Amino acid sequence: MKKTIKPVLVAVLAAGAILHTPIQTSAKSSSELQSEINELQEKQQENSNKQSELDNQIDNAESKQSENQAEQDSLRAKLDSLNNKIDKNENALEEKETQIEETNQKIEKISGEIVDTEKDIEKREAKLSDRLVSLQQNGGDVQYLQVLMGSKNFGDMINRLNAVTTIMDSDKELLNGYLEAKQKLENQKQEREDEKQNLKDQKDKLVDIKKDLKSQAAEQEDLKKQLEDEYAELEDQILSAEEQQDLIANQAEALRVAEEDARSQKADLEAEAKAAAEAKAAAKAAEQKAAESTESSSSSNSSSSKATSESSSSSSSTVQSAQAGIFSWPASGRKSSGFGARWGTFHYGVDIANGIGTPVHAAASGRVSYSGTMNGYGNVIIVMHSINGRTYATLYGHLSEREVSVGESVSRGQEIAKMGNTGVSTGSHLHFEIHEDGGWNAAKSNAVDPMKYF
Repeated sequence: MKKTIKPVLVAVLAAGAILHTPIQTSAKSSSELQSEINELQEKQQENSNKQSELDNQIDNAESKQSENQAEQDSLRAKLDSLNNKIDKNENALEEKETQIEETNQKIEKISGEIVDTEKDIEKREAKLSDRLVSLQQNGGDVQYLQVLMGSKNFGDMINRLNAVTTIMDSDKELLNGYLEAKQKLENQKQEREDEKQNLKDQKDKLVDIKKDLKSQAAEQEDLKKQLEDEYAELEDQILSAEEQQDLIANQAEALRVAEEDARSQKADLEAEAKAAAEAKAAAKAAEQKAAESTESSSSSNSSSSKATSESSSSSSSTVQSAQAGIFSWPASGRKSSGFGARWGTFHYGVDIANGIGTPVHAAASGRVSYSGTMNGYGNVIIVMHSINGRTYATLYGHLSEREVSVGESVSRGQEIAKMGNTGVSTGSHLHFEIHEDGGWNAAKSNAVDPMKYF
């Protein structure tokens, strides 16, 4: 009888061990794992939607860039036209300057001629004055008549008439020459002055045109600078969107791997549950066969008591674990700044100050979704976590060194980086953020106070 009972007892003990031994692959139930899988799938869909939004943003920015580039091309054509006009205007101004210089040279030459003319006029004025004085003293035309009347004969009168006529013509010529020379001088002066004034007016007009063209060119240059700045801003938007796309793609990969892990854990859990059910059925059959034996029943009761004790111990351990902080303190050092309003802005994490090179540890197990540089953060690492059916992201910024790569799995407390002072930082420290229900985003809409999780 004892020989047949012993194998049954062994089977019952084995079934009890399977039923009450905690599952090693996961401390979660199948339903909890399914909930986690469902949430991970939702987050992947959200990531996909974000990718589509970013694609639209990039397309829109690139479209605006094309329009901006067309405007810049149009402005360049206008600027080229204005610059050509400015060059022509400069050439015209140079020509006017040359003409003015030539006119000044002519004026200098004429001034010399005028000096000679004035000397000649002075001589003629002297002769004319002498002649007029002589005429005044001698009675003018009466004296010419006396000369004629004093002729001795007709021949003498003719000779005297010729002489008087010659003298009168000479006087007349002297007077006319004086008047002509004086008028010529005045005409020459006026012509040169008019020519000089005309050139000056043309020059002033060209100077005004030049000023207007320069003003137009300056306005076009300002507009061109605005378009170039706008183009650069659009370029930054595109680069930022592309960086976010890379980050979301990495987060999506981390979520996919987390989903695979959860599915694998669920499959293992279900397989172990099935094995436990089969063992339980076998144990039940064995118990029925051993029901007639008091020894077998006693052994079964002892085994059941032991299993119940183990189950109670495991349950207590699980409760203790659930009460512990979800995340651990990521680096040694003092808390130098907290979550919330700071210096007129909002601080989305906590700062932990210590020397450059201080080890930085993963605050929980997860997968690296980003490892690189980012505006403001300097060297930065982002880790995705799936904990108790929820997804989280932790960010570690201002690092001096990064020791993990995208896609790498990390465990809680594992060293992943060194503290530093990169990016926008006023001293060596770790900037640490926690984002609930999804990954990090530029708006930091999921950021929460990390202190509630330690």
